[in-house]
Amino acid sequence: MDVIAGRDVAIPCGDITLEGLLHTPDGTAPFAGIIVCHPHPQYGGDMYNSVVGALVRAALDSGFAALRFNFRAVGESEGTHTGGQAEPDDVKAACTFLAEQPEIDSGRVALAGYSFGAAMALVAAPDIGPAGLALVSLPTIAGALSPPDGAFPLLLVSGDRDEYSDTAALARLAEAAGGRARLEVIPGVDHFWAGADDRLTETTAAFLRTL
Repeated sequence: MDVIAGRDVAIPCGDITLEGLLHTPDGTAPFAGIIVCHPHPQYGGDMYNSVVGALVRAALDSGFAALRFNFRAVGESEGTHTGGQAEPDDVKAACTFLAEQPEIDSGRVALAGYSFGAAMALVAAPDIGPAGLALVSLPTIAGALSPPDGAFPLLLVSGDRDEYSDTAALARLAEAAGGRARLEVIPGVDHFWAGADDRLTETTAAFLRTL
């Protein structure tokens, strides 16, 4: 479990409320911000996941504020899990909430997700128009993926031993997205990033610093 200190927040999402943690970096506001989406709740995923924590650290290291949140029906978040049908609305609600915070530069809100969270971020991104989109271990097993509409920069990062995120499929997605996409394949890493959190933090921080 990741335990980086943050401020508890309540995120309105239609007729439900989602729980979140808002982290702010050292320095003077306003800060660029990023939403971080957690892995699949039916496999134990929540906002305290260690990979989510690695993405939060990347944000803070880059001078970004980070908002992590629990999808509907996870932790203290209200609602019912819908298998990915309504969860993109959770992502949009979190982005709206973060952009409205007084310490955030509303024109520089990026989006990131890990595994299921990456899939939900990919679906939500065209409606959000983030400053950038970082997708970690994006699942490819459901079939061909299309790049999201928009001109925002795209980072795809996965391990070369990831059984759920095929690097050849990611390469095709990056090629379809054109010059705005960057693919990073980390040697020796599987879907769960055990022992490789620091490499993920470094890779994601380098991307955020370009936004």
